[in-house]
This record gives sequence, C-alpha cells and structure tokens, in this order.
Amino acid sequence: MLLLGPGSLGELLGLDAALAEPLDLYNAARGRTRRGLELLRAALERGVVRRVVYLSVDGVLPRLLGGEHVLDVYGSASRMRCTRCGRKWWLEEGTVCPGCGAPGQRDYQDAPRSRLLGEAIYELTTAGTVAVHGLGEPPLALGAVLALAASRFTRVVLLEPVPQQLRGLGLEEPGKNLVELLEELAALQSGGPS
Repeated sequence: MLLLGPGSLGELLGLDAALAEPLDLYNAARGRTRRGLELLRAALERGVVRRVVYLSVDGVLPRLLGGEHVLDVYGSASRMRCTRCGRKWWLEEGTVCPGCGAPGQRDYQDAPRSRLLGEAIYELTTAGTVAVHGLGEPPLALGAVLALAASRFTRVVLLEPVPQQLRGLGLEEPGKNLVELLEELAALQSGGPS
C-alpha cells in the first residue's frame, strides 16, 4: 500500500508540486508520462502495490491510474458529478452532464468522505507494508494520523523526504524516495537484483 500526499506528484511526474491550484496540477500532468508514474502503474497492475490512498484533491493520480487503484478520500476538483443523476466525468469533458444535461459540480470536499476514509483505514491497517510519501512539511494532518494508526497493525515506512514532525516516532525510514522504492519493487518482481 502507498499513502501519498500532494508532494508525491513532483517525484512521480516531474511536476512542480508547489503549483497552488489543484486544477493547475491536473492540467500540467495530463499527457505526461514519467518513469515514476509508469513504475507505479506497473506495480499496481502486477499487484505488487495493492492500492494508493491519495490525500490531494487535484485528481491527477485517480485520472492517470484509474479509480479502482486510487482512493482519493477528498474527491477530485478535476472530476465533475451530476447533481441530478449522479454520473461522474472529468472536467475536460465539460461542466454539463453528458448523460442527462444537468449542470455538474466539482466532485470534492474540504473534509474526507466518511465512506472513502473508512475504506482507506481498512486498506492501510490490513496491508503487509505501507509506504508513506509526499505529506509535506508540516505533514498533512490526516496523512500523519493515518500513518500512525496503520503502524499499530502493520509495518509503516516513511520515504524521503521525511517530514520533521514524523521523525523519531519509531517508524522505519529506509532513506529511499518513492521512485527508488518503485524501482526496487520492479527489480524484485522481475527476478533482478534485490
């Protein structure tokens, strides 16, 4: 399992994670392929990484990797939802529902969605290992709480850069960044050097 925050996009896609607006990140990421993203996609497809819990509203990872692989607990500012029929679509397809013609609204909230948060907690606490990356400095509060809660039930690994506030809490810090971890997983899966 991966627990990723907004800072993970910089490493996965070579984007400036400091872009302020979620839609700016989304638009900058569309159409880009980078080694980090391809490694993550391959790890998800092979089942090496079961799922990604994503703590950003930009919609980049759910759009690029698919909703079945990414739990975006806040929803996505770049995804629309029909107020009449409930259909979901991506913002580049317009703001009017392609199904019924009703106006759509952005599919995200300022607080985590309780059903998705419950699913994320289940996934994180039942995983063999949880790797945490991109929570920021100071870390995203929900991300820190989820990492600490998961550590009661499973191995939690903090990837570089490790937020200062999470250092010294007894969580493993292997000195790897996200792409290095994904490369190591790919090598193990292909029978290469470990």
